[in-house]
Formats: sequence, structure tokens, C-alpha cells
Amino acid sequence: MRAILLVFSLVFYSQIAVAQTDAQSSTYVSQADNDITIRKVSVFPVRDNLDGIYARPIEAHLIQLVKNYHQWDLSEAALSDTFATVGELEENPVQVTKLGAKIEAEAFLVASASKSPSGLTIKLNLFLKKDGRVLVQEILKDHPRYEISELKEQVQLLFQKMLKRIPYDGMVLSRQENRVTVNLGRVDGIVQGQTLTVVQILKLGRHPKFGFLVGAEKEILGKIKVLKVEDTLSFGSVVSELDKGLIKRSHKIAGLDPVTYGAPDSLEGPTSGGGGLGDRDDSKTSFGNNPGEWLPARPPSFGSVGIRVGLGSFTHSVSLTSSDTLEASTDVYPLIGLHGELWLNPRWAARVEIEQGVITGSNPLAGSAPGELNLSTNRYSIAIGHNFLLQDDFFGPKIQLRGGIAQYSLSSPVTQPTSLTSTAYSGLVLGVAGSLPIDPQKIWTVGAGTTFFLMPRMEEKPVSSGGSNKNQINTFNVFAEKKINENLKAVGQFDIALYKSTFSGSGNRTGTSSASDMNQKHTTLSLGINYLF
Repeated sequence: MRAILLVFSLVFYSQIAVAQTDAQSSTYVSQADNDITIRKVSVFPVRDNLDGIYARPIEAHLIQLVKNYHQWDLSEAALSDTFATVGELEENPVQVTKLGAKIEAEAFLVASASKSPSGLTIKLNLFLKKDGRVLVQEILKDHPRYEISELKEQVQLLFQKMLKRIPYDGMVLSRQENRVTVNLGRVDGIVQGQTLTVVQILKLGRHPKFGFLVGAEKEILGKIKVLKVEDTLSFGSVVSELDKGLIKRSHKIAGLDPVTYGAPDSLEGPTSGGGGLGDRDDSKTSFGNNPGEWLPARPPSFGSVGIRVGLGSFTHSVSLTSSDTLEASTDVYPLIGLHGELWLNPRWAARVEIEQGVITGSNPLAGSAPGELNLSTNRYSIAIGHNFLLQDDFFGPKIQLRGGIAQYSLSSPVTQPTSLTSTAYSGLVLGVAGSLPIDPQKIWTVGAGTTFFLMPRMEEKPVSSGGSNKNQINTFNVFAEKKINENLKAVGQFDIALYKSTFSGSGNRTGTSSASDMNQKHTTLSLGINYLF
């Protein structure tokens, strides 16, 4: 019996030990760390807007940079299909994953170049094959020089900045007992006797809108002391680790460029003779009267809201079949407009607009009551827009096509005999708008847009001016924006809106004949502010 109990106990405790070991090992397994392990990289064909003048040398230079970077192996990207633009790939991880399935690499570089009057813009993206998303993005905007040699220098700078954004500096290549080999050497600044920090990536922090890497959570697993250094390799020994045998192949090396701070002179504040910061002549400039923590402005990435107020002029004419014409006009009336725009991604946006105005004028029909008319106008629209980015930059030159629904109404009091009536136009809309920054810093932007109604309908109250109506509506606007800061823009806008109805058949106007046509025209000038978030 004792022998049986002894065997049972040994088996029981061995199973507990195995379970503890498995649980302990699983603690140090990170999917994020595995996903970001990059050994092979491909370079996709580069695109530009000049028939390859810049694309070909950029592509060749990127291929050479990858070949020269000793931590990566180049995998040829033999793509027979024409793939989308850089901006479209950023929005479509599924398509990126399909393209990645055709190459033998963990990541691939996609670049674009565009020339404009303001300069040359180059975008460089590193996509992960695993999830099809942008890992790192670097952009050179409006570079003033166009020489190929200068272009190569800028591409190399972008490539080096991109490498710095990857959240590790190297990897462990092998381990035998406590001896390890890492893929860092003299070219990386490694020296004999240096201590390297081994980390594991726990979580990748990505931009909430565009998806590229903005940070990473790491856990320190141990330390390695370098004993021998070659050009691209180093050999060392594990000097500490969280658990015995924890550091393994593919674990990451980080911290080659640590953040350093100036050493303080003491733990106490400045003395009267020490010339503290508050005693400096520029202390008011540095700190102000009410100093506070400085935080960088968050670049807008979700949408915008805006309000504008202005003045408009209004003309309204009704041609009666009796050859009489009723004409009403108001030189100035106040208006207010609101808008909201949600950027679904850099290519697609949803937009809502509301505008209201109050008009006071005289009754155009002699003997009709009331003599003074208080009118109101309302405009509503909901649209989806697609942006065509001319420089692969959301805030650069672009053209937007819009489609949606809209309604315009003019409310008029009931008159006897009938002069003006309340009208409401509605229908599907199709519009096009364009915007263009006019300075390199994109402080000033100008633009214009127009909207057409498709098969518009018109409803009239309390009577009908004709038996049936045929309608035509056109709107046009020009605008200018000035950037106040990262999130605020002042805007000025000039609008013209035309509404025309042609009638056939008899209506039921009281006291006057039916109408043959009706025209309304609004000309408005407004100023406002847009908040981008």
C-alpha cells in the first residue's frame, strides 16, 4: 500500500510541476512580439505622377537600402498584377494581405512620389504581411529640390527614420547554454563589454484612425554582456534573466539609444544666488504668468464641425399666365449655417449641412394681404463624399465627389389674393468640390464646389401655381480657409443658389391666374470657424 501511495504522490506532484512550467512558459509568449518579427522584406513597385521619372530611381534605391541593411534579407516582389495606390492600400488591409500572400517576406515597403508646384512629396510605408496594416509611415512633404541625387538622400533619411520607429534594435539569433549570438555589430555601435537589454513586445499601440505604430509596451526579460564583436554580429553571455533558460532565439534587443536627461545639481531648488529659471530675463517668455504643462496638439484625424454666419440677398419672381409678373426682393437678410463631417478614412467622408435664414420683404401683389411678408429659408443635406488625393496627403490638393439627399424650403405666410407661396424642393444630389493649399505651410487654402439636383421634386402650399412642374436647381460656392492652429480654421464662403420651376396646366391660385414659371435666387456671403478633431 505504501508503495502505491508513493507512486501516486510522485505522479501527482510531477503533473503539478509540469503544469506550473507550462503556465510559466505561456507567460512569456506574446503574439504581438511574434507578429512584429521581421527577417525578410520586399520592395513593391514605386509610383509617381510623372510616368516613372522619380519612381524608378526611388525603387532601385530602396532595394539597395534593404540589401545593405544586414538585419533584413531582400525577398523579390514579382507582382504581375497592378495593385492599388499607397493611399488605397492603407485603407484596405484585406487587399494588402492578398498581395502579401504572393511574397515570401514578413513585411514589404510601398512608396509613392508626387510633384506639385509646392514641392516634392514622398511617402514611405512599411506594411506587415501578418495583418495587412501599416506598421511604420514616414512622409517628406513639399521638398523644394527635385534632383535625383537629392531625392536619394531624402529617401535614405526616410528609411533610417523608419528603422528607428520599429520598437526593437535587433534580435537574438541563437543560444547554447548561456552563450548567445545577436544580429548587432560594430555598424550598429556595439562595443565589447556592453550590456544589452532583452525585451518582449507585449502590445502594439496604433493610431486610432490610420493604424500606424505610435508606441509599444515592452517587458524586460534579461541582460546580455557582449564578449566579442564583429561587423554585423556580436557574441555574448546571458548575465541575468527572469527565469532560467527564458531568453531564446527571436527575442528582441532594445535600448541601444536610451533616453537621457541632464543631471541635476541638487535635490533643492535654486538659491538666491543660483540664478534660477524664474529669475531669467526670458522667464515670462518661457513660462508666462500662469505656467502649465505643455502638451503637443493632436493632429485632426476624425472629422470637423463648423459654424458660419453671414448676409444674403434674395430675389423671387413668379410669371403668371396673365402676363403679369410678381417680383419680390430683399437686399440683405441674416443667415446661419452649421456643418459636420466625419472622416471614415482618408478617402471617404460623411457630411451633414444645415442653413437657415430669415427674410423680410414687401408683398409683390398690390392689394394682397398681409402687406409685409416674413419669410424663412431652410437648407438640409446629407452626403457621402469620396476624396481623390492629388498628392497622397489628406490636407493637400484634393477633389471630392459627393452624393446624397438635400432639401430646400421657403416658408411664406398665406396671402389673399395669392402672391407668394411656400415651396419645398428635394431630391438626390450629385456634387463636386476641390480644394488647393496656396502656400507651402498649408496656412491658406482656396476651393470651390457645385451641386446638381437629380430629378428634383417641388411641393407648394397652400395652393398650386400650376398643374404639374418641371424643376431645375443649381448651387455654386467658392471659399477660402486660414489655418489658425492644428485644430482651428477660419473660413469665408460665397454661395449662389438658383431654383427654377416651369408649370404646365392650371393651378388653383386664389385671386390671380396660374403661373408659367417661378424663380428663386439666393446670393450669400458668410464667415465662420471650423474645428477639426
